[in-house]
Amino acid sequence: MLRKIWALARLVCLDGLRRHALIGLVFLSVGLEVGGLVFFGFIPRDIGRASGDFILSMGWLTGLLFLLFHAVQVMAWDEERRTIHTFLARPISRTQYVLGIFLGLAVLLLLLNLVLGLLGYEVLILIKDSLIPAYFQHLSPFHYSLAWAGLFCIELMILAIIMLFSGLVRGGFPVLLLTVSYSLICTGLPVVRDSIAQRTDLPAALPLVLKGLAALFPDFSRFDFKELITSTGAINVLQGFAVDLGLLALYLAVVLWVATLVYQRRDLQ
Repeated sequence: MLRKIWALARLVCLDGLRRHALIGLVFLSVGLEVGGLVFFGFIPRDIGRASGDFILSMGWLTGLLFLLFHAVQVMAWDEERRTIHTFLARPISRTQYVLGIFLGLAVLLLLLNLVLGLLGYEVLILIKDSLIPAYFQHLSPFHYSLAWAGLFCIELMILAIIMLFSGLVRGGFPVLLLTVSYSLICTGLPVVRDSIAQRTDLPAALPLVLKGLAALFPDFSRFDFKELITSTGAINVLQGFAVDLGLLALYLAVVLWVATLVYQRRDLQ
């Protein structure tokens, strides 16, 4: 079973490389970062923090473009190309199909983040070396790697949700809309929860309901560590991050399990 899953994942990786899905996004990100170098001279203070935020923001944008346009296209049931029928024509189960597609796209996403992370670190080093120490005092390679790991964890959650949505609805555009809605809810729900907690004129059960929705719409800010890239303080976040990784593994397992159930019960006609 594992051999078949990896074989399908390998096909997905080769197909993504053949379509130049990674190369185009890398060139886009590099172009945006090079263009951003022009504007760093207009920042009066805390250039290191602004640079780190900019690099991670470009990484998030590039990963989101990969998810919304390449991953959705690969996962969605295409009525014209009928890609899913081509894969399932081989001796492979639908569970293996779900896990193989997810693994292949996750590997492509990991490669994309590794390349962008290395390029982004070189850009930060270039900015730091071109300034006096007062404007860019500290750059932590460990916290920089941790920030990219958190970004990759967020992208894995969105990738798993795309896999689930692709089984619930047909067509790439509906899956795209559902994915965007899911991302917006995950981003906005913590803000609503914090604002509701400060009010006393609302039912007491409402904060509990909003907190329970975190099981369906996780808080992406728990994996946001870009503030630590240029921090001089020794902030230990590994213990909390280990707990978040455990919750992430549980979330991915549940979503992929539900996706396999959906695929096993759906008619491909």
